[in-house]
Amino acid sequence: MTRKQFNKNILPLREKLYRYALSITLDTSLAEDVLQDVFIKLWTKRDQLDQVENQEAWCVRIVRNQSLDRIRQRKRQPVELEKVQYAVSAFATTDMLEHEDLLQQIRLVLEKLPEQQREIFRLRELMGYSNAEIEEILHLNHSQVKVSLFRARQIIRKQIDKIINYGV
Repeated sequence: MTRKQFNKNILPLREKLYRYALSITLDTSLAEDVLQDVFIKLWTKRDQLDQVENQEAWCVRIVRNQSLDRIRQRKRQPVELEKVQYAVSAFATTDMLEHEDLLQQIRLVLEKLPEQQREIFRLRELMGYSNAEIEEILHLNHSQVKVSLFRARQIIRKQIDKIINYGV
């Protein structure tokens, strides 16, 4: 693949790939690092890209694998109290804090889904891929994608209903 073809076919995927990395890592700087590593990898393997039938699906698969690898490598470090207090400024209203709390609870619901359901849900609802594209990205058949997406939506709907109505 030439530089011109790479610029035309691969670079326009940057925003989509970044959003996907961010949906997995939940950290902007980590998602940017993942994306940089992915583009370096894609550039070094550009000769193989011509042989790939669906280049976008292949790129998404690389982003997924790289994001998961980075999360596994990442070491949890304790956060200093001053940093937490700085993040939650004195100007934050109760509504803003409740909204942030709800978003955090929704993130936890998504993370508790079985891995396959979580990935299918991310690709479909957060990234906008069709079921056929998800089948190709994750190497699944049509019924596996449909059933996993249905179950993920069902679990999320129930959990969000509990959070909103019962504060659980």
